[in-house]
Amino acid sequence: MEIEKDDKFEEMARKVAEWTWDLKALNTVVIDLRGRVSYTDFIIIATGNSERHVRSIAINVETEMKKNFGTVAYGKEGLNVGSWALVDFGDVLLHVFNGPLREEYDLERMWPDANRLTLENAPKELYGHFEMQAFEN
Repeated sequence: MEIEKDDKFEEMARKVAEWTWDLKALNTVVIDLRGRVSYTDFIIIATGNSERHVRSIAINVETEMKKNFGTVAYGKEGLNVGSWALVDFGDVLLHVFNGPLREEYDLERMWPDANRLTLENAPKELYGHFEMQAFEN
């Protein structure tokens, strides 16, 4: 049975969330934007607790996407800065922020009506940090 295109991108988005947890990213959310915007289907947002942590999470996801899906990033931003990183896989976008910058940009509030994927295996100890209780999985 062939995987539907949307199912493939949802699977990728779920895996990206898991790969952020591998490096202890905090408050990871997956926002489902299918049919809402033209540039992507899913945005994954996560928090790192230092510049090195932000970069490591982004690089880990990039490595795993290539290894597991054969997908390379169309673009990357912010890896040299460390307070924010964007890795663009087309239909799946990853944003990793440090805590204060995530609160400042507040990307989750841009799509208050969009569905959030339920992440069944989300490690509870990685949620609710930096007074970001609104970013529950």
